[in-house]
Amino acid sequence: ANHPAYGEYGLYCALPGGASPGTWLLDYVGHVTLGEDQDKTSDYVSDFGLQSELACDANNFGNEARFLNDFRNTGRYPNVEFNTRRDKYGELRQGVFVKQKKDSKEDGFEGVKMHEELLVSYGKSYWRSRVGNLTDFVWRLPGQAMPEGGKPCTDSTGHD
Repeated sequence: ANHPAYGEYGLYCALPGGASPGTWLLDYVGHVTLGEDQDKTSDYVSDFGLQSELACDANNFGNEARFLNDFRNTGRYPNVEFNTRRDKYGELRQGVFVKQKKDSKEDGFEGVKMHEELLVSYGKSYWRSRVGNLTDFVWRLPGQAMPEGGKPCTDSTGHD
């Protein structure tokens, strides 16, 4: 009960020994369109391409990557990220990679361990379009424990 997605799905590392920084884990699969034609109501759209000109929507079909959760309010930093890659046929893909050590905000980041939840940043624009003010939305920063009793009831200044 100390996870903002409690009762929902998540994606966890199933690799024995975990995965080191920079490791490609899987692709984000779904219906690909031009970004301007994406479904603005879908919670499963990921922009990608050399200039973010494409959109991959896993709302109606996709793979297990659609169960990646955002890191916000988990008390942890993101440990994976989306990066474009080319498959063996030269097709552009939206890959999920373990964050590079230099890009991680976590001290001593060595990758992801087996059974560790894979957390990504959905991006501020994703959350602003859904919740508005991020200051009011983010109530648990990385490194902070879950407040006793769950989400605190505070105003935007952090006072009860």
